[in-house]
Order: sequence, then structure tokens, then C-alpha cells
Amino acid sequence: MKTILLLCFVALAVADKDARIVNFQYGIEEDGAYAAEYETTNGISSNEDGISYPGNEPETGNYVRSGSYSYEWEGVTYTVTWTADENGFHPEGDHLPDFSHTREHIGGVSDVE
Repeated sequence: MKTILLLCFVALAVADKDARIVNFQYGIEEDGAYAAEYETTNGISSNEDGISYPGNEPETGNYVRSGSYSYEWEGVTYTVTWTADENGFHPEGDHLPDFSHTREHIGGVSDVE
């Protein structure tokens, strides 16, 4: 999680050297659930949350995460909503191709032998 946030901040610094973070909030619960959000002066915003599902063995389990991010480019605001789970990363946005049919063809991770 910390790596993702760091990469986002590095991307912001490269994209617009004058941009400033105007809102940053992060919280984590005892059960591993978390929520994070940030907003910048150049119109970028992001939020995400996640829940930890422990496995039967130590160091196993899964995080189910979801969120969205928005950015402005040439006067247009683009928004991506996404989920990430044991079946991968699933982004959706009006400006993105529809990959939902791909999931139907490859199935879930649990279907793979």
C-alpha cells in the first residue's frame, strides 16, 4: 500500500511541479481494513479502501480493494473506478475499452488448474 502511494506522489511531482497536495487522509483498522484519499491543486484526486481476508495458513489470504481516481487533461476530467482482488485489477472508465468480456473467457483464478 505504501509503495502505491509513493508511486502516485512521484507521478504527481513529475506531471506538474507546481501541484500541491491539498487533502491527504489515511486510516487503518485493527483488522487490516484501510481507507485512503488525496486531492491535489491540479485536479487529481484518488480514493481507495480495502479489506483483508486472512487465509488458513500464516502469510496467506487476500486483500479486496476498490477505489477511483480522476485527473484533468486538456479541459476534460477522466475518472477511473477500479477493483482489485484475487482475480486481478479491473479498471472501468468511459474513456477505457470494455474488458468485461475478457473475464468471461478466462474465468476466475479459482477456475485455473
